[in-house]
Amino acid sequence: MKITREEKTAYKMILPYIILIMLMIVILLVSNVITSFVNEEGTFTFNNYINCFQDEIVGQAFVNTGFWVLGSVLGQVLLGFLAAILLNQIKKGQVIYRSIILILPWATLDIVAGVMWKWMYNDMYGVINDLLMKMHLINDYIPWLASENLAMISIIIANVWKGFCLTGMFFLAGLQSIPKQLYEAAEIDGASSWKRFWHVTIPQLKPVIMTTLMLTIIWTINYFPLIYTMTGGGPGYATETVVTYIYKLGFKFLESNKAAALSNILFVVIFVIASVFLSRISKEEAA
Repeated sequence: MKITREEKTAYKMILPYIILIMLMIVILLVSNVITSFVNEEGTFTFNNYINCFQDEIVGQAFVNTGFWVLGSVLGQVLLGFLAAILLNQIKKGQVIYRSIILILPWATLDIVAGVMWKWMYNDMYGVINDLLMKMHLINDYIPWLASENLAMISIIIANVWKGFCLTGMFFLAGLQSIPKQLYEAAEIDGASSWKRFWHVTIPQLKPVIMTTLMLTIIWTINYFPLIYTMTGGGPGYATETVVTYIYKLGFKFLESNKAAALSNILFVVIFVIASVFLSRISKEEAA
């Protein structure tokens, strides 16, 4: 394919910015790797990685991250898929409904969303306890964010509300790209609504579903503001994820070398997850 003069000009204009961004990424990555292999005296050591594997809090953080990712991703994908199906059926007022349902949560700043949900969960004057009391579903105020058993569930619910809109956008775009002729042909063949959904919609959305799952998992693993704003990793270490613990190691405990080592371990985990998904997506496209 021949590149036009206008395209060459565009490439030349964006090339310096691409080079600058790539240099920043490479420099930061190399710097982080070097930091993870030195101690406070500046000598080479593996102790930072050994300390990470021996740290009980790191193990708890990985377990918490697993629950955090599982609950958040399942909630966001299922709710986003349901919202996309419903919005795809709407013919009038599409812009209004999509703006309210999909844009509003996503456009809310992470810190604002965290503070909002923290106030809603407040055990004394939060709206959630107030509604449950008025509906006679509870007899006493529940300390949602102060309970080790409820804190993780509470922040997962908040994250599902914050993130389902993005998965909904992906699924809605995928639904609208499916040719209507496929549904018409299936209907002529006598396929019911469920069969059309299972044999037409799902197969056509497979690449979108896989890509959305991959991105949502990676984003959720790395997501920091909502957790730190609502619980700070507490109570105790009940909601401490790997990223919140990396932040504490680096900026509160001033153990930057150990924080760098733990961030590299997390990078490897994310890289493996992304590789598995990309391999699966490539096989689906080649089939």
